[in-house]
Amino acid sequence: MKSLLILKILLVFIILQVQLFANNEALEKVSLQLQWKHQFEFAGFYIAKEKGFYRNLGLDVEIKELELDMNTVDEVLENRSTYGTTYSSIILEKSKGKDLVLLSAILQSSPHVLVSLKSSGIKSIKDFKDKRIMIANNNANNAPFESMLHANDISIKDMTVVKQTFKLQDLIDKKADISSVFSTNELYELDKQNIAYDIWDPKEYGFDFYDVILFTSQSELDNNPQRVKKFNKASLKGWEYAFENIEETVELILKKYNTQNKTKEALIYEANALKKLAYLNTKKVGDINKQNIKRIYDMYNLMGLVKNKIVFDDFIYNPNFLILNEKEKAFLKKR
Repeated sequence: MKSLLILKILLVFIILQVQLFANNEALEKVSLQLQWKHQFEFAGFYIAKEKGFYRNLGLDVEIKELELDMNTVDEVLENRSTYGTTYSSIILEKSKGKDLVLLSAILQSSPHVLVSLKSSGIKSIKDFKDKRIMIANNNANNAPFESMLHANDISIKDMTVVKQTFKLQDLIDKKADISSVFSTNELYELDKQNIAYDIWDPKEYGFDFYDVILFTSQSELDNNPQRVKKFNKASLKGWEYAFENIEETVELILKKYNTQNKTKEALIYEANALKKLAYLNTKKVGDINKQNIKRIYDMYNLMGLVKNKIVFDDFIYNPNFLILNEKEKAFLKKR
């Protein structure tokens, strides 16, 4: 009797192990390449992974930090990653003929701004002339700044460009008069040190760009349309949860994703700042508006950065597009 009971227990254990193995085998392995290091900027993806949102839809997702000299678009197009996040400059990559698809825009407005210290004496953008600006050497990512400057009759050429070190201390030590920063990160450090500053935000001058854009390749969408739909859906669910449960999400980052050794206070500051940008003029996280993409495209075009025209209906993902017949798809592409 006792041996029969033991045999039954062993049989149940074996069945459970087989089912667990089968479930793990059924999961599709995909990867997400981030555009920067781990921080709250990518919290929704961590939540989707750790809370099982991806797994519940049959996905086993690897989340990868950015490495030195890595281009997230190339990582996806060259099949080293299935999905990626990037900046609005992906529009220029599309204009070069690259087969890319935008899935969601996590941030409706970019946190990328210029900052100057009150002690610099800069009181208006016109005061930027002959000053030292610490900014990355990337025309595409600098487009909002250059547009803002141009609207105020100032050009980057009117200033001395200092190599961007990504060290806030260089601005504090007056190695530069103005620096590009992320309002969700560096401003916390200035506030913490009680250093007075001014923010020069392109969106206040009408030049607003998306950020943390989730994207994939056209081939991924063509070959795995349901997988794309599942990944995007689970990711957005993760973001909604992250913003609704900031404290819990920060604790998760501190425990498993804090490669930058940020403090809890810094992450909470970042979270609240990002939440405002994610829900700016919308109630739904991840929205991509075709007219906004066209507007950004036009800004790039005016700066002479665009290579070719874009078919926007091909570029912006539409989950309902998958159920249309070929005649309907052809009609929409002509619009």
